[in-house]
Amino acid sequence: MATIKYLLQGTSNPSPIYLRLSLGRGKVLKRKSGYIINPKNWSQRTGYPKQTQAEFKNLKSNLIGLESDILKKFNDDFSTGKDINGEWLENTIAGIQNREKSDDFDYLLNYTESFIEKLPFSYNKSGKKISEATFKKYKTILNKLVGFESHKNKRFKLKDVNLKFRADFIEYLSEKEKINDNTIGRYISFIKTIVYDARKHGYEVSHQISDFKGFTVSPPIVTLNFEELEKIKKVTLKDEVLDIARDWLIIGCYVGQRVSDLLRMSNNMIQNIQGYQFIVINQVKTNKKVQIPIHAEVKAILDKYNGNFPPTFASTPASNSALFNRHIKKVCLKAGLTEKVEGSLINPETQRKEVGRYEKWKLISSHVCRRSFATNFYSKRKYPTPLLMNVTGHSTETMFLNYIGKKPIDYSLQLAEIWNND
Repeated sequence: MATIKYLLQGTSNPSPIYLRLSLGRGKVLKRKSGYIINPKNWSQRTGYPKQTQAEFKNLKSNLIGLESDILKKFNDDFSTGKDINGEWLENTIAGIQNREKSDDFDYLLNYTESFIEKLPFSYNKSGKKISEATFKKYKTILNKLVGFESHKNKRFKLKDVNLKFRADFIEYLSEKEKINDNTIGRYISFIKTIVYDARKHGYEVSHQISDFKGFTVSPPIVTLNFEELEKIKKVTLKDEVLDIARDWLIIGCYVGQRVSDLLRMSNNMIQNIQGYQFIVINQVKTNKKVQIPIHAEVKAILDKYNGNFPPTFASTPASNSALFNRHIKKVCLKAGLTEKVEGSLINPETQRKEVGRYEKWKLISSHVCRRSFATNFYSKRKYPTPLLMNVTGHSTETMFLNYIGKKPIDYSLQLAEIWNND
C-alpha cells in the first residue's frame, strides 16, 4: 500500500518541504512538494507545520490535499501499468499544483534566482560591474519573496506580478516583516527591474508592470548645526567612553562618511598630498575612493590622541555602530539638546517608526554625522556642491540635494539672491 509522509532535509530558512512516497518492499520516491517553511515552524513528530498560526493551518490543509490527490493519481496509474518512478512523482506534483518543473523560469522565484546568479557578470548603466552591496540587496529581496510565497501558500508566476501583487507584497513587508516604507519602496523597484529583465528575454509578464512603481517617503531630516556642535564640544563629560563617543561624533560631522567607514578610520589612511593632509578611504557601501581634507576640528582630536583616531567601542563593526549610537544619544542629552523637533522613532508597542515631535537627543544616530556635514557646508554658499559630493560620494547633484532635503527651487532662489545683490 502506498503511503505519503512530509519531511524537511535541512535547517536553512526557508527549507523546502519534501514529499516521500513509500511503495513497499523498500521502494521510496522523494521529491519537493513545492511548499517551503521555516524549520522552527515544522513538527517532526506530526510531519506537518505546527498549528500555531492560520497560515500554517492553511499549509497543512494544502499538504493533506496534495497527499490525497497524489494517492488517487497513483491508484489510477498503477492500475493501468504505468511506471511509478521519480519522474512520475515530480510530474504528478507539478500537474496537481498546475505548474511546470522546478527549473521553469516563468515563475518569479526561479527567474529571480537565475537573475541573481548572473549579477556578478552584469554591468550597470555607467558600465561598472554590479557592486557587492547591490548583489546583497537582491539576495535579501529573494528571501523576502520566499517568505511572501510561504505566507500566501502560493507560487507566483512572472505574469502574476501585477498591482494586486504589489499591494499584497507591500502589506506583507509592512505588517509581517515590519520593514520601513522607504526600504519597501526600494524592494518594489528591484522587483520591477527583475520582471522587466524577464520581459526583455521573452517571458510573459503582466501589462500592469509599467505601473508597478517603487516609491520613497521623505523622513524628517535631523542634523546638528555648528552651534549645537559647539555645545557638544564644550560640555563636561566625566565618563571616558562618552568622551570618546563625542570625539567620533565631531569627527563624523566633519568627514561626512557613513558609520561603516567612520569607525574604521585609522592613521594609516592619512596621506600628504601637495602639502595638505587627507583621509583617503574606499567606502564600504559603494567601493568609491574618497579623499577627505582634514578639517581643523578633526586635526585637534587627532592631536589629542597623539596623531591617532580615538579608540573604538567593540571588536566588530556591528557592535561598534550599536554602541556608538547609544553613547552619542547620551552625549547630546548632556549637551542639552532637549528641544523638540520633528523626527521618527520606533514605537515599542507597534515596532514601527512613527513621525512626531521628540526631544532632539532621542533622534540622534550615527547617520546624523553624514547629514550634518552635507547640510552644514551646503548652507555656506562658498562651498560648491561638487566639492561636497566628492567627499560624501554622491553620484549626482540631484541625489545630494535629495539627501539633505533640498529641492531644485533652492538653486533658483540662490540665483535670485545673487542677481538681487548685483
